[in-house]
Amino acid sequence: MNSLFNENHIIYSLDTSALFAAYNERYPIANFPALWCKMVELIRKDRLKMSQVVFDEAMEDSGIKLWCNQNNLKQYFQVPVDEFVQEKVSEILTVFPKLLDDRRDKSGADPWCIAFAQVTDNCIVVTEENPTDSVNRPKIPDVCKHYKVECIKVVDLIKREDWIF
Repeated sequence: MNSLFNENHIIYSLDTSALFAAYNERYPIANFPALWCKMVELIRKDRLKMSQVVFDEAMEDSGIKLWCNQNNLKQYFQVPVDEFVQEKVSEILTVFPKLLDDRRDKSGADPWCIAFAQVTDNCIVVTEENPTDSVNRPKIPDVCKHYKVECIKVVDLIKREDWIF
């Protein structure tokens, strides 16, 4: 397990679907500035993280890229992929090869989000995906359930952190 972070606090492994949905749809920064200040704080405390592959995918969104740059978040937010994460990604894709869907126009960062959580103490995956309960179309929650990794949505993160707006 990776214990680079404070083990007294939960670490969140953020999926791009959660960040995209929160930033662009559910909690736009213009309407929820206090939420995004709390997110910045969580990132700077090394408690909200993205594996490098996930971070790179997130930077494809110009609004999110601008927000990260304006708040100087890259050094706190992204986590380089190490051999432990890479091993877990290989294991995940062996068990769930359909997690990467060739029909979708995505780089396939989902396994890295889950793998980072697997190798990090007290880590919870944050995604907006819903489970499919299908081996032919697995989503992050399905894989997390298989590996007994807790998986929540952004609203659940807000509740866990006891943020009041």
